[in-house]
Amino acid sequence: MPLPLPLTKHIAELTVLRAALLTRRVMTSVTTSNSSSSSSSALTKHDATPVTKADFGAQALLMASLRSFFPHDSFVGEEDAEALRSDSQLAEAVYALVKEACSDFKAQEGGEKLESIIINNADGSMTTTTSLPGPASLEEMLELLDLAGRGQPGPRGRFWIMDPVDGTASFLRGQQYAVSLALVEDGREVLGVVCYPNLGLDNDNDGGGGIVAETSVDVHGCGVMLSSIRGEGTDYRRLLSTEPTSLGPARKLDRLSPPANLAALRFVDCLASKSSRLDIAEGVARQIGALPFPGVDLWSSHVRYAALMLGDDDDDDDDDGGNEDEQEEEQEEEKKKKKKGRNRHVMIRVPVGARGEPSRACVWDHASSQLLYTEMGGKVTDLEGREMDFGRGRTLAGNWGLVAAPEGVHGEVLRLVREWIERDPVIRGVGAA
Repeated sequence: MPLPLPLTKHIAELTVLRAALLTRRVMTSVTTSNSSSSSSSALTKHDATPVTKADFGAQALLMASLRSFFPHDSFVGEEDAEALRSDSQLAEAVYALVKEACSDFKAQEGGEKLESIIINNADGSMTTTTSLPGPASLEEMLELLDLAGRGQPGPRGRFWIMDPVDGTASFLRGQQYAVSLALVEDGREVLGVVCYPNLGLDNDNDGGGGIVAETSVDVHGCGVMLSSIRGEGTDYRRLLSTEPTSLGPARKLDRLSPPANLAALRFVDCLASKSSRLDIAEGVARQIGALPFPGVDLWSSHVRYAALMLGDDDDDDDDDGGNEDEQEEEQEEEKKKKKKGRNRHVMIRVPVGARGEPSRACVWDHASSQLLYTEMGGKVTDLEGREMDFGRGRTLAGNWGLVAAPEGVHGEVLRLVREWIERDPVIRGVGAA
């Protein structure tokens, strides 16, 4: 019988925290130069994006915990062990990093130790544990990586989708990235946890304030963690230490409110993207007067979702004078308004190529963040208006593109995007790219 969802969520949060701490350690030693040398922190994947020891190490930690606590579930991750099996020196370096992370986190758990949990193992045996396990050997670590890296989501059953380091290129520059984990059942997200280990927000007194940007770096802590169970809202945690010994208290983020008009929207995108039609997104932004475009430029997919949830409105209100008490009341009222509807961001992803071509969007780039966003009052559909389906394989094969916006304006934004799509000859398959 599966563990209760609240306990499952707590295990997932600790699991992501441990992986995030490993990535922070690696980030201090990486450089932006890519090399095929096994002594380097980075190599190159087939799609020309860099892979670091952090990718492998973090996914190994995620998998060691998940397979122990949830042995009957399936797993889907970005990385497999092929590169490590062909490079013993790199494999040993990753395993040493994983062992160190396990040892240090176990010593730090303190008040965050789990209650005694009885696990029904896949072989029928039972295990009792109070802490997060790690791989017992290098070979087990490689097997764990392959188990997720070769996993295939299906339309039925429970499976975990993970991205150990989303935004590896910006990670290597010491900018924003994310560690994400989602529990999916029958193609729908039921639980999500995302940590942004390098994200520091300027206005964080009330939780979630400040502007999400590549340069919004947390130099004193370990960033921000968001988590959610479907139907229960989104929890926010500020991780105050670079080596946090506990998760710390969580608070519910307030639901989003739509902006007064579409011109107030800020578009979140990635100018370096080669897979999305930036010209169409910019065309919609210009049509409604939501300029400059993009309002927020971020590399990591999950960090772009963070901007939808955490990015503060940055309009400054002029001081009209008046007595001090009235000013304080007005400031408090304005603070409440901003807290309620502070986010006015939108994200549009129109795939390059013709309508109907196979999706290139990987499930691990979206799973968990979409749940966190919709639990705050955001809405995400594909460009046909369909809900996102995470049970069609390693890509979002059942969907085409996406629009993410506050519920109150999503329909109008989708309508405008569809108008641009219907006029585009490349998407209609009658013109050259």
